[in-house]
Amino acid sequence: MASFEYKVVPFEGRIKSGQAVNEVSIQLQSAIAQYAVGGWEFYQLDEVDIAVEPGCLAGFLGAKVSYASYNQLIFRKGS
Repeated sequence: MASFEYKVVPFEGRIKSGQAVNEVSIQLQSAIAQYAVGGWEFYQLDEVDIAVEPGCLAGFLGAKVSYASYNQLIFRKGS
């Protein structure tokens, strides 16, 4: 059975108004290629949900936990 080492890095595609959506595909391809040079194989793109706790003052004023989702690129290489 093969064993792997994993690396997880955030990915956030960005476009300006008027740019084509495929610009994000180019950004994603570039990020994957950048890690491939270091021997990392692209494994998957996954979404991670994060609970964001309010700070002291916001909590005192009644703010509740908010939630955000972030894309994470997952790479692996054989050990």
